[in-house]
Amino acid sequence: MTSIAIIQIDLQRGRFGHEASLLDALAGKTVLQHTIDRAARIEGIDAIVLIHPANQSLEGKVEAPDGSPEIHTQAIETREGDQWLRGVIDSGRKWSLTAWRGGIVGMTVYDELLPAYPLLRVAQTHNAESVVVMRGDWCGVDPELATKQLELHRSAPEAMKLTFTQAPPGLSPLVIHRSVLQEMVEHSAVVANLLCYNPKKPAIDPMGKDVNVQVPASVRDQYRRFIYDTPRAVEHLQAVAEHLGDGLAEADAMAITDASRAIETQQPWRQFERLPQQFNVELSPRRTPDGPIVPQHHLDLARRDMGAQTIDALLDEFGRARLLPSRDSSATTGLAGASPSRMTSDTSVLFGGLGDTLLHDDWFETLKRATQAGLLGVGIETDMLVEPDAIEQLATLPLDVITVRLNADSAATYEQLMGVDGYGKVMDNLQALFRRRNANRAAGTGFCGWIVPRLVKVAENLSDLETFFERWMTVSGWAVIDRALTGRGLIPDMSPVPMEVPRPSDRPIALHRQKQRLTVLSDGKVCLCGQDWLGRLSLGTLGDCSLAQLWREAGALADEPEGASYVCPSCQEWLEAQQQLLASS
Repeated sequence: MTSIAIIQIDLQRGRFGHEASLLDALAGKTVLQHTIDRAARIEGIDAIVLIHPANQSLEGKVEAPDGSPEIHTQAIETREGDQWLRGVIDSGRKWSLTAWRGGIVGMTVYDELLPAYPLLRVAQTHNAESVVVMRGDWCGVDPELATKQLELHRSAPEAMKLTFTQAPPGLSPLVIHRSVLQEMVEHSAVVANLLCYNPKKPAIDPMGKDVNVQVPASVRDQYRRFIYDTPRAVEHLQAVAEHLGDGLAEADAMAITDASRAIETQQPWRQFERLPQQFNVELSPRRTPDGPIVPQHHLDLARRDMGAQTIDALLDEFGRARLLPSRDSSATTGLAGASPSRMTSDTSVLFGGLGDTLLHDDWFETLKRATQAGLLGVGIETDMLVEPDAIEQLATLPLDVITVRLNADSAATYEQLMGVDGYGKVMDNLQALFRRRNANRAAGTGFCGWIVPRLVKVAENLSDLETFFERWMTVSGWAVIDRALTGRGLIPDMSPVPMEVPRPSDRPIALHRQKQRLTVLSDGKVCLCGQDWLGRLSLGTLGDCSLAQLWREAGALADEPEGASYVCPSCQEWLEAQQQLLASS
């Protein structure tokens, strides 16, 4: 059985459009050379194939390591229609960059290696049954893990057609049989289709099967992106390289994640030097529905739609992707070996909050500006109870995701929970949006992203749960079932089985150090937690000072958890936060 390693190389652009940094210096070698050297140490590889755009040359940019398998270069072959598939994959991954799996449709880091057609063509050219795939910026890929994956695959290629690990992004490759690539090409499929739950074919999660090569918990639970592509990941890998020094070249996944954790422990303030990767922005606190499942039915938010000045300030800061001022005033903001021009944004913004984005008077212009502000990802949350012309406008915007609050799978349940007879209108608008999206994908313009219906699980819609999930998993490819939130006791708990989260006496309340997202309310208040509906624990108000300044002050709040008494004591996300805390301690 012939096995090859395929390394995808683009000297101009990273996966998400950032300026490529493959030739940056990292511990004495280029990023790309680190990746090639590591691939050469994978046992069982017969050849390494470097694939690149036809208009680029690798001459003089790479070297064959001592004892390396034969290295080939090959121009990437593409096919018509794959561009939209790549865009759909990227739109799903933008919201979960630090996890190996967890994007929309369960998109995995291995989906960042697709579409499959170029990989299949390389496998066919070299008559390889098995391929080990990585990108040129996966400079921390662990040869030992990759060897285990390949050995497992080759021991039973029919049963183990794909092997993977739960290591953080960039630390282990994808090992896959050529026949699987062929099937993926034929069906325009993604790795998530194989590793995520499918209601049509219920099965044990692949994480519990032999195809998942186990990694230590300390490796698995380090929520970082070890791919040299986004500004945040580049900065952190530079710090890891400095921490490990000459040991970087031989460092395995555990050594790299240990170094990452040491940096976070020794320099906790670094987290606050760059804005969080995700934001939830509330343009309007208003909603059309007024039923018991709607927070505004119980709560007077007493704030107006976001003003033009606040919107301008937000978009300005989102567009200025840069490091925040260092605590060391003598420190430079550039990265060692990296050009300052590469400091582009890796921020994704969901416009939603408690209100409906489409009710803001200037929603279209605001979203249009957001898609042009250099943000990594842009999405919205809406009830979609709008007129058809709004749907036509919405379909012209290149958004990554549109989430729709349905909360029901029948007109009767919808009216009972949402307080309006609007189910038919929402369904008509969804059908119109699906039609426009499909036309846009063929044309390559406008909205080509994901439509994600959501349902908040309460006693009144339990009978709709199964049909809702199956319907939208089939029609849209993804559906989300949320638990009922109360804003820390501000509204009644509508959960089918209300419960208090157990809280050990020897553990503090949820530390905000674990938060990776900020919420901006329509009145400009900046909150650490999306459940701080009234801004009682806000960092401050945008306009009084910059978003960057407010985030820097969050560091002090994280060190004083008792200050979170308004929001955190009964937070339903407490267990998850504590699990992350324990994993990183």
